[in-house]
Amino acid sequence: MDDSPRACANALLDLVPLIMRNIRAKVRRHSGPELSVAQFRALAFLGRNDRVMLGDVANFLALTLPAASKLIDGLVSVGFATRVVDPDDRRKVILDLTAAGRRKYGAALKYTADFLSERVAELSDNERASVARAMNALNRVFTEDPPETRNGSARLKVVRLRN
Repeated sequence: MDDSPRACANALLDLVPLIMRNIRAKVRRHSGPELSVAQFRALAFLGRNDRVMLGDVANFLALTLPAASKLIDGLVSVGFATRVVDPDDRRKVILDLTAAGRRKYGAALKYTADFLSERVAELSDNERASVARAMNALNRVFTEDPPETRNGSARLKVVRLRN
C-alpha cells in the first residue's frame, strides 16, 4: 500500500465526498422538507461557530452575500436562526441559532452519529482503532488553521459526537 502524502491526499479526495454524499442523503431524509441541503449546512455552520457574520456563512457555502442572505432569511422565517445587531459594532449583524434551531441541529447530529456508528460497527476492533487514530491525526492537521476562522470573525467550536 502506498502511504505517500500524494496517495493519502488522493484517498481523502476519493473518500470524503463519498462519506459526505451518504451523510447528506441520510440527513436530507431525516431533516424534513422545511430545510434545503444548503440551509441545513448553514444551520450546522451556525451550530458549530459563535458570533457568525453573513460573510462567514457565504464563504463557508461558497455563495455570494445576497444568496447567503436569502438562505439565512429562510432559516429565520422557519424560526431556526436569528439576526442580532452586534452590540460592539452596529454595522454588523450576528447570526445565531434559536432554541428550535439548536434542537434541529442537535437532532441532526444525533441522527448522523447514529448512522455513522452503524457503518463503522461493521469494522473490526482493530480497523476502528486505526480509523480513530487517523481521525485524530487529521483533526490535528486540519484544525490548525481551519477555513472558517481565517478571517477571525467566527470562533470554531469543535463538536464531538458521543454515543
